[in-house]
Amino acid sequence: MIDKQRLIQQVKSRLLAILSLFLLTLIVTIGISSLSPVSAQLFLPQTLENTLPEIFPLDTEKETSVEWIRLDGKPLFPIVGGEEELSQRVREVQKNLWDIQKYYLNSPDREVEIEIRTSQSLPILYVSDRYLLSITHLDARLQGSDPTTYSETLQEKISNALKASKAERQPQQMRKKARRGIIIFIVVALVSLALNILPAKFARSPSSQPFDEPPIATRLNQRQYRNLSAIRRILRQLSQIALWTIGTLLILSLFPQTRFWQITILEGIKSYLLVGAILILTYVFVRLSYVLIDRSIAAFIQSAELIPKRSTQRLQQRISTISSVTKSISTIFLSIIGILLALVSLGVNIAPLLAGAGLIGVAISLASQNLIKDAINGFLILAEDQYAVGDVIGVGNVFGLVENISLRMTQLRDTEQRLITIPNSEVKIVSNLSSLRSQADIKIPLSYRVNIDEAIALIEQVSEDFAEDANWKEYILEKPQILGLDEFTDRAAIVRVWITTQPLKQWDVGREFRRRIKRACDRAEIPLALGREEVWLLSNKDDASSIVK
Repeated sequence: MIDKQRLIQQVKSRLLAILSLFLLTLIVTIGISSLSPVSAQLFLPQTLENTLPEIFPLDTEKETSVEWIRLDGKPLFPIVGGEEELSQRVREVQKNLWDIQKYYLNSPDREVEIEIRTSQSLPILYVSDRYLLSITHLDARLQGSDPTTYSETLQEKISNALKASKAERQPQQMRKKARRGIIIFIVVALVSLALNILPAKFARSPSSQPFDEPPIATRLNQRQYRNLSAIRRILRQLSQIALWTIGTLLILSLFPQTRFWQITILEGIKSYLLVGAILILTYVFVRLSYVLIDRSIAAFIQSAELIPKRSTQRLQQRISTISSVTKSISTIFLSIIGILLALVSLGVNIAPLLAGAGLIGVAISLASQNLIKDAINGFLILAEDQYAVGDVIGVGNVFGLVENISLRMTQLRDTEQRLITIPNSEVKIVSNLSSLRSQADIKIPLSYRVNIDEAIALIEQVSEDFAEDANWKEYILEKPQILGLDEFTDRAAIVRVWITTQPLKQWDVGREFRRRIKRACDRAEIPLALGREEVWLLSNKDDASSIVK
């Protein structure tokens, strides 16, 4: 039943992802196809070497560019010129066209009158006896025509554009456009609401894992869920941004008074869209690499049926360490690729950068041999499983809990909560107190006045009861070993006991065992050794001889 529910949740999650991608693709496709033709002109090539017909070769010694003259935000016709004088010519022609449009719109009864005059064998366009522009040979060559024929074509195109500009400003047309804008806003708002509600409704909670899964697999599945949730969250946010951006552009494209803002937004998006897309894809790929790493480790754990249950905690520590290091390497690698692609999209030549980085890398490797030793030794520590995050180790005179491991360093937290950082190249001899199993070494000091056989029998009974206690038996791996009378000191006879425990449980087990020994000895009136010296004061030799007897 649990597996069936899990399968249903996975199917819902995949269907939701497919639906979200379909909606996003549909929104982008409809938005781009519905935008005014100006958006298509924003990506025209700026040089004319590949755009002009071969029958009208350009003078390649002087580089030329193309700019569009627009009316109400719509591209009307292109003009050509050198890079230096083209911008000034565009401003002049654009200003003349706006003045003509304003004059024409303020005179409702006036008809469009476009006249072609000639000056220095070049046609000049006048609209209502107002100068518009002079047509050059480069302008005509761009269209594969001669100046006279091209001027006649422009005469008709400009006339139709001015008539359309007046027609779409009529009250009836403005009301239609307003209704379309309201419909677009409602559709965008509904789709935005659906994108917010559907993921929350069908999202699979990490608590829906099967109860018979190993704890390590459950933790890895939770990590996968968090990473996939982060990917879904950013895709949902991007979908919202794209949805409202396209909706806004569609509404702006409806009205001639607002198409200028549409052009401005599109030009801004064109400048930063590719870089933003590369950075977002880099983030998504980093998260996907985390999911792939966790899924691969989870598949290995589920297939490793021969791994004993007692090594689960140790395996979990090793997996956490290897997973964190692998994810760090993946993050650095993908981030470098993303940065290089972003630089390429901005037009930066990365070949010298890569060559310089290679030389710098060689110089750094020669100057920082200790870092290389740290990395090599760190890799061997992870590969050979010398210790992992969560182990208690001793390195030289340093002792503590392993809190972090990287290829360069190991960080320990000692009993005083000090964070100790050790370069991996300095890790020569390691004592691991929590690898696979631990042991509590307990020394019980008994007074010389007790019957040692009775005391050892009592300790054996306490050990058996302790090993069978339901609250402690899961931490004790083997039956406690009573080694017997181990040594004599100047104050006590020492009985030694070994108790094999799970990793990191030797201190808890040792404390509880000592408490039980103390209580049992108190009940049996078996004195433990005193932590002080007894001083006897004798008044004469007779008292001394009686004490000796």
